[in-house]
Amino acid sequence: MRLTQPYDRTVHRALRTVPHYRERYAATGTLPPLTRDEARLRRHLLMPLDAALLPRRDPGRPPRDHVAELREALRIAGHPVRGVDVYEVARSLRDPVRAYGTTWRVLLDATAETDGGPTRRALPEGPALVVGDPGWADGPYPDGVVGVARFGLAAAAVAPPAPGSLWYEPWLGYLGAVAPDCGELHLDTARVHARALDGSTVLTLLRRRRPTFVHAEPEGGGAFRPERCPRHGGPVLRPVRSPR
Repeated sequence: MRLTQPYDRTVHRALRTVPHYRERYAATGTLPPLTRDEARLRRHLLMPLDAALLPRRDPGRPPRDHVAELREALRIAGHPVRGVDVYEVARSLRDPVRAYGTTWRVLLDATAETDGGPTRRALPEGPALVVGDPGWADGPYPDGVVGVARFGLAAAAVAPPAPGSLWYEPWLGYLGAVAPDCGELHLDTARVHARALDGSTVLTLLRRRRPTFVHAEPEGGGAFRPERCPRHGGPVLRPVRSPR
């Protein structure tokens, strides 16, 4: 059988090479939703058999893969990055990455653990984009610095995210963004496939192998369902309307 769709290929590969999915399918004949807690506890079983490493030897994701996800989310959100330094608020430092005509840097979050105690929220000089959680910065941004908010699906279920903000789940990465012209939550379709399963929206990451995520259920997934953007036609997530 020749598999042509990225989602089908990802599922087929997971069933052949990833212990967690092989076990689940052998036991139930299905691939049920994968929660964040289960992914944390079974992380070693989400690694392909040909790429499994002991946790202490796992180098983690290549920084350029993370930057590529962030760059695509910014594109969907309508934020040009060429010629503008991009700063991402994070709990750990990494070396700057030069890619896509700009430099990608990190600003330490106030909760980051450092030898010097609490981290001061120092903002860069413009032109720059700063990607972080809402309310990260104290006071207004300097001239030439644009703040880009990121949100999780659980927060979006409570308050609709603003156009131009990025969808980010810490355990899954950057998954899409709210487009500025239509206000819909668009998926990064090259990397993310969404479907409804067991009353919730689950995600399959098409380019991630270590670990492999098939039918990952983000918090708040039950409040959204996959649909098509009425303006652009691409896959979006829309809130589930409560029956009157």
